[in-house]
Amino acid sequence: MTTVFAPVGGEILTPAVHAAEKTLSEKEAIVLAQKQLTMLSEYKFRDAQFVDGIEMLWGKSIWYTRWDKENGGSLGVQQDATSGKIWKYERLGEEQDLDANQKKLTEDQAFQVATQFVKQVATEEEQSRLSKPNEYPDSDIFYTRDRQGINVNFTRIENGVPFLENGFRLIVGNDGEVIYFERRWSEGKLPDASKVIKIAEAEKKWDEGAFPTFLYKEMASVSRKESEPYQLVYEFQRIDPQYVDAITGKMLDTYGQVAKERKIQPLGKTVPPSTAERKLITKDEAQKIAEQQLKKLPGTYRSNGKSSESSEGYDENEIKSWYFEFVSQPEEGGKSDTVKIGINDRGHLVHYSVNAKIRFNEESKKIEKGITWEQAQESARKLVQTFYSDQLGIIYAVDYAPSEERIKEIWENDEPYEIEYGYLINGVPVVDTIFQVNVDAETGEVVDLYNHLYNLGPSGDSSLPKNEAGIDLNTAKKVVKENKKLMLTYFHPKVNGSFGRDKMLEQPLLVYRYVGEKGIVTADGKWHSSTKERKQ
Repeated sequence: MTTVFAPVGGEILTPAVHAAEKTLSEKEAIVLAQKQLTMLSEYKFRDAQFVDGIEMLWGKSIWYTRWDKENGGSLGVQQDATSGKIWKYERLGEEQDLDANQKKLTEDQAFQVATQFVKQVATEEEQSRLSKPNEYPDSDIFYTRDRQGINVNFTRIENGVPFLENGFRLIVGNDGEVIYFERRWSEGKLPDASKVIKIAEAEKKWDEGAFPTFLYKEMASVSRKESEPYQLVYEFQRIDPQYVDAITGKMLDTYGQVAKERKIQPLGKTVPPSTAERKLITKDEAQKIAEQQLKKLPGTYRSNGKSSESSEGYDENEIKSWYFEFVSQPEEGGKSDTVKIGINDRGHLVHYSVNAKIRFNEESKKIEKGITWEQAQESARKLVQTFYSDQLGIIYAVDYAPSEERIKEIWENDEPYEIEYGYLINGVPVVDTIFQVNVDAETGEVVDLYNHLYNLGPSGDSSLPKNEAGIDLNTAKKVVKENKKLMLTYFHPKVNGSFGRDKMLEQPLLVYRYVGEKGIVTADGKWHSSTKERKQ
């Protein structure tokens, strides 16, 4: 393997590792930060915060320090709380646009700057396991105009196999200084690369078992341009089968779970009139709709007089929502429930919750005997069918089930099951219209419904393209193969953790996957690289 990190003279960085993984003190962390990041001599220390590992993606406790400069610039630094290694570095408030006479930084210059920075914060052993800069694509990079500069990615290589989720990610600013650095490095044993299936077999498995979703996608999310119409595209969603387990040959999704082709079918046949025909309603009208929705539920409810308001979007795209509280009227000796209903100014139900304040203040307890995922799905489906009885022809249930480990975690932490639904137009899913129903994992009662994204999608099917002469699934997959390369890689997926936090899967995997720039295939058979679009 060729690497740009040749041995260098001078002091070698050896972060302190305390016996029995002793946590560094604030002072020790600051000293190690200053040793690795020489530019900190130009800054004044502001404050430090210790963050427990449960809060962090990689499960490691960190020290987060902030530093200020006289000109108003600042730095944020995250360090491993036991070794002192720099996990993240971010410079804020100093980046300026290029003057007319300034030369734009070249990619080679950015590579040199990034290489020197990595030498400051990585051990020689880590450096010896890195690829050349940008030798492999980093699909996690999200290009924005807000952060000017050149992205540089060093990929970790083990046993000659690239580990695409591991390595160092940097952004070199227009002034030739590193403005962002992030370490991603999995610890522990890696799968044995000598036991993998042949690449020809993996390609056959992928041809048979990979299933990107056919959907409507707003192309502005690809190009980063403000106004781009919706198009029909083939795109791999997180829960689609897209990787081949290099040991077992099974298809996996991006969570590392075994996956198969997903079923996408409406809950019923009823279809509402086009939203474009609906006029905006007042708060009083919204309350009447909320009262009518409550009549669909068992029991009797009365308003307690409490309400609130929120809004999303700006100008003509602004959407108001009103939230009304009601209290159930139980039989003598029974317990009352407080229900909140949210209705927006289009007349749609966007929120439902039961005893939200009480649940927020209750102490979590381990669930000893809970319901199954399938039972939770049934409870959620019944509520959706109750509240959206006029929309069942355009709503589908997301075909997904959490891992056994995640379900165990839900019971341990007294979390709800999160069931997802989405909207269809012309029978095709629309990206970014997913809504969520939370079901109590112990009682099976629906406790929350969040559906605020309904109006963020296209307003109706009249202006959207129909797939009358579009390509089929196999042709779309062929386009993917023409623009990417099938490779054996290590794979460390992000998975859903407790209380909405992402975390890394316990152990990395070995997979065959198509590697290249992130992109989509439009219905006319063209490849659109979102990576290239976002760089512009």
